[in-house]
Amino acid sequence: MRDSYDVVVIGGGFAGVTAARELRQRGYSVLILEARDRLGGRTWTADFAGLRVEMGGTWVHWMQPHVWAEITRYGLQITESPHAERCGWITEGRLVEAAATDYFPRLNAGIERFCHDAAEVFERPFDPLFKPDAVAGIDRLSIRDRLDHMDLPREVIDMLDGEWTGVGHAPNAEAGLSVALRWYALSGWDAELIHDTAGRYKFASGTRSLIDAMVADGRPDIRLSSPVATVEHGSDGATVTTRDGTGVSARAVVMSAPLNTWNAITFSPALSAEKQAAATEGQASRGVKVFVRVRGAMKPFFGVAPDTHGISWIGAEYFIPGATVLVGFGPAADRLDIADREAVAAAVHQFLPDAVVEDVAGHDWVADEFSRGTWAVFRPGQLSRYLPALQQPEGCVFMAGSDLANGWSGFIDGAIETGLTAGRETAAYLGRTS
Repeated sequence: MRDSYDVVVIGGGFAGVTAARELRQRGYSVLILEARDRLGGRTWTADFAGLRVEMGGTWVHWMQPHVWAEITRYGLQITESPHAERCGWITEGRLVEAAATDYFPRLNAGIERFCHDAAEVFERPFDPLFKPDAVAGIDRLSIRDRLDHMDLPREVIDMLDGEWTGVGHAPNAEAGLSVALRWYALSGWDAELIHDTAGRYKFASGTRSLIDAMVADGRPDIRLSSPVATVEHGSDGATVTTRDGTGVSARAVVMSAPLNTWNAITFSPALSAEKQAAATEGQASRGVKVFVRVRGAMKPFFGVAPDTHGISWIGAEYFIPGATVLVGFGPAADRLDIADREAVAAAVHQFLPDAVVEDVAGHDWVADEFSRGTWAVFRPGQLSRYLPALQQPEGCVFMAGSDLANGWSGFIDGAIETGLTAGRETAAYLGRTS
């Protein structure tokens, strides 16, 4: 380890690791400062019920070009989540069940109605502000605003309520309508494809397999358990100081920590007013992800519920001897304590009244000081108001992170996209100032 580098990368998630690899391959010395005792950021492959499960980001797809290129580059394998055979959704306080072949046509027709203007607003899905006037027309609205004005049967509205709560990982009144329309546009403006792009394919060996491959390829220096306290930057470079008082000098900095954590680091000079305002408001997602082992085998299923419930989306993810492992998502961490097995069991029983819950596991990403939320979800108005400013470098400080992606914001793909961009921009800057 040294005390001077060409580049210091703050954050060892997919954005930071991508930027570090790109810069190392251009010949620059790079140090990653990661606050946690592991790499991966908001992805984390952990053990539960004798399985390797993903406590954070999980799913990938070939319509996500940046992550798929990495899968191809490193020869990684994917596997599939189970295909649901039956579905259940809560509407007007009661559980309605149906075969998947009956449920999905109704849901998909509702999604098409909900996203009727997505092709007009997001004509170029990887250039979200290509049509600024069209974006401005919908960006002030929340998902709830549109749901409340749709002329559809109550059952279908409640299906959509649960589905979009799963997308926003927050109450639908807090998630921007733009979030749902962008996901739909990035999925080829196809209601059926949105289920595959967002929740079907995952790494056979876990998200950690890609992180490990990228680190082995780039070989940056890495310091774990090193949360950053201050960044002093100017025309002659920067000094990055960790909480234990260790200072590292660099010619440039890549800031790839989650948006919701930016205000925990003191920048001198301060970040732009727009960046500070966006970090103060924070992105919207504040939900939970929980794994639940229930006794006995069951057929593949999933269920949805409106955002007033502790769990709004749940599905059978693994089948092991004598048990089934479910994965569930809820809109608000303050509504469901994922460490409380009885509370989780009560939420599960809304979908599976007879299920015997044997064990639960999860990570509270909202309470985690190094994430303060889950995947990136803009609030109403934030896309058009903040995205360009969030992406803008400040002197020798370059910004990255899935929160700032033009394309798959909130996904591994979006993190890699911004890491590639930050790597390219940082290298160009270093080339000009050398």
